[in-house]
Amino acid sequence: MKAFKILNLILSLTIIISCQNKSSFEETRINYQANESIESFATKIKDYYKLPGIAIARINKDSITDVIVKGKNRTINGVDLNVNSKFQIGSCGKSLTSFLVATLIEHGFIKWDTKLCDVFKDLNIHPDLKNVSVKQLLSHTASIREFTSDEEVFDIHSIIPQLEGNTCQKRKIFTKWNLEQKPIFKVGEYHYSNAGYIIVATMLEEMFGMSYESLMKKIVFDALDIDSAEFGYSLTQDVSQPCRHRYRDQNKIGIPLKENERVIDDIFNSAGNISLSIKDFAKFVLINKKILKGEETPFDNAIFKEMFEPVTKIENGNEIGLGWQIIYVNGIKTYGHSGSDKTIRAAMSINPQTNQAVVFATNIGDEFSEIAMLNVILELLNL
Repeated sequence: MKAFKILNLILSLTIIISCQNKSSFEETRINYQANESIESFATKIKDYYKLPGIAIARINKDSITDVIVKGKNRTINGVDLNVNSKFQIGSCGKSLTSFLVATLIEHGFIKWDTKLCDVFKDLNIHPDLKNVSVKQLLSHTASIREFTSDEEVFDIHSIIPQLEGNTCQKRKIFTKWNLEQKPIFKVGEYHYSNAGYIIVATMLEEMFGMSYESLMKKIVFDALDIDSAEFGYSLTQDVSQPCRHRYRDQNKIGIPLKENERVIDDIFNSAGNISLSIKDFAKFVLINKKILKGEETPFDNAIFKEMFEPVTKIENGNEIGLGWQIIYVNGIKTYGHSGSDKTIRAAMSINPQTNQAVVFATNIGDEFSEIAMLNVILELLNL
C-alpha cells in the first residue's frame, strides 16, 4: 500500500539493478530498441523478470497509442490475461480520490481548504486536528497516523476492535477513532498515510449521504467512461482475473496466493483498493496529462491542476502533490504514483517534457517486479 519511492532508485541504473539476489538477473536493464514494438518489449520485460503477467499502456500527446497485456493470471494452472483483465492498482488509486474531490470542488460542494471541523460536527475531534484540511489529508501532511504497515492494514481489527457494520459505518468508526487521539506527528510534516484518504472518503460520505464508492462511480468512472473499474480484487468475482503473487519458488517463479490471503478491508478503497483494465487506467492518466499540460478538457483545469502543485518536499528534492508525486529524474520533472500491497504492483508516470505517459501493472509484488516497473518507465519515457 505504501507508495514506492522511485526517488533514489530511478536516478541511477546501478542503484536500480543492485538489489537483493541481483545474481538471479543480469546486471543490465532491458532496453527499448528503436522501431521495436511495445508488445516485443513487454514480452522481454515479462520473461526477464519472470512476471506472471504484465500490462503496459503508452500515451503519446492526445491518445493512447499502445495497450499490451501478456502472461497468465496465475503461474499454476493459469489462463491467458487479455486487454479486459482487471489489475489492482494499489495506491495509484489515491489520484482517483483526489480527482473525485477536485470534481466536487469544481461544482462548488467542497474546497481544498475545507476543514475536519467543518464537516464532522458530531465528533470529539482533538484540538490539534480540528483545522486539518482536505488538502493536508490528500498531501500526507495532516499528522494522521499512517496505517501503512502489514499490521495496520491487514490486522486493523486488532487495532480498532469495534470496527463493524457496512463500509460507510466502518469508515466513520475508523475516522472517529483517529480524530479523537492526539496526533503523533506535527501538522504540516510529511508522513505517508493511507488513513488520510480513508478520512477524506468519510468526509464526502458525511456531506453527501452516499458511499465513497457510489460517488466515485457516478462522478468519476461514469464521467471518464471507465467501465471496468471496481473495488477490491477482481479475482474474488471472476477466477480468470489476475491472481496475486507475493513470493517466488527456487526457480524464481511466482507462488499464487489463496483468495483469502492478505485481503484488504474495504474501508481502504479510497486509499488504494481499485481494480481496472490497463486501457481504463491509461484513459484516466491521459485526462490528467491533458490537465497538467493545460490542454482542452471538459474540466476546469485551474482547479484540477492543484493536484499537481507541490505541497511539501521529500527526499532528494522530490515533492508531494495531491494524490500525485513530483519526481525529478536526471533533471526532468515527472509526475506519477506507484502502488503495491506486496502481491501486485502498478505505476503511472507522466513526462510533460515529451508529452508522454505510461502505465504499468503486474500481478506480483516483490522487489523484482519493482525493478521491472522502473525499467519500463525509464525506457518508455526516455528518462
